[in-house]
Amino acid sequence: MTPDYDRQTNPRWPSHLDNPTHRARRIAGMYRALLNSARPDLCRQADETAASKGETWMLERETLIDPDREVTAAEAAELVNVPPNTLHKWAALNHPDEPDRPLLPRYGKRGRERTFIAGKVLEAAAVMRRAQHADGG
Repeated sequence: MTPDYDRQTNPRWPSHLDNPTHRARRIAGMYRALLNSARPDLCRQADETAASKGETWMLERETLIDPDREVTAAEAAELVNVPPNTLHKWAALNHPDEPDRPLLPRYGKRGRERTFIAGKVLEAAAVMRRAQHADGG
């Protein structure tokens, strides 16, 4: 069996916006959640090992963020655990409930990087999760 982890798109995957890295992270998150529920001690050990190697993307974050804060695309992507490119795609989509407005409004620029408002990023992520759930994802 040859894994298809490097395919850009996967027609069976619930979100067509996810790239291979995003899909892998979602799957890793699922395994982590299952391990944490079954064996929290082993999950904590794995988390500590990954963190000691500089990989912390899978760790749960308790940091609160001001919803009115301006964030770059990279910061926003980290906030909702998606690739930055996904945010740019969301910014190009119309809101499913209000087609006259964008799903994710662009705010401005910081240097060469596009910025968004943190609360709007969280709202867009919630809309996309609801859409995936409604589609059976």
